[in-house]
Amino acid sequence: WVEEHIKRLSANGIQTHFQLANITQLETVERNMRRGACNVPLILTWVAIGGGFDAPNIYNLANFVRACPDGSVLTLESSMLNVLPLNMMAIAMGLHVRCGIEDNLWTQDRKAKMSSVKQIEQLVRISREFGRDVANGKDARRIDDRHVDALGRRAEHQTDRVGRAGFEAGAVADTGGGGEEGGVALRQKVLEEP
Repeated sequence: WVEEHIKRLSANGIQTHFQLANITQLETVERNMRRGACNVPLILTWVAIGGGFDAPNIYNLANFVRACPDGSVLTLESSMLNVLPLNMMAIAMGLHVRCGIEDNLWTQDRKAKMSSVKQIEQLVRISREFGRDVANGKDARRIDDRHVDALGRRAEHQTDRVGRAGFEAGAVADTGGGGEEGGVALRQKVLEEP
């Protein structure tokens, strides 16, 4: 069923974005890639919310990152009071992150509620403190185009486990129309080559 849907999306030029709960689901996607059922680049979100999904902790995060094929575009998603600490780790590693009232309503001390805008502002501030540049929507589209150009030519190497240091530095705040209604992604900005 999943393979058939991936083939139909790919045949119509639609990029699949996988939201995965654990390594076993990633392995299923990789099998589909080896059979040629998936288009590239591999764009995925690791959803660490516990309860049948991976538990939101540094060990599971590191294991999932290690397992992602070279060139993957990885976003991290968690819930409630796990959102901020895991997003800080992800930003430090150069991953894309997600925040907003769909994932969390509270400040870290649970003394007040926090809007999506406030959560975005917090992660943008932290990104800058980590030395990650923040891009605008135009930059985000350019980054997406660059991933397609760079990775689309390397489809045959997507499952190669060599050369893992492929995450970029920087961050981009992109509301994607989510606004106050739900989660918002902060995506990493690609560094320009010298």
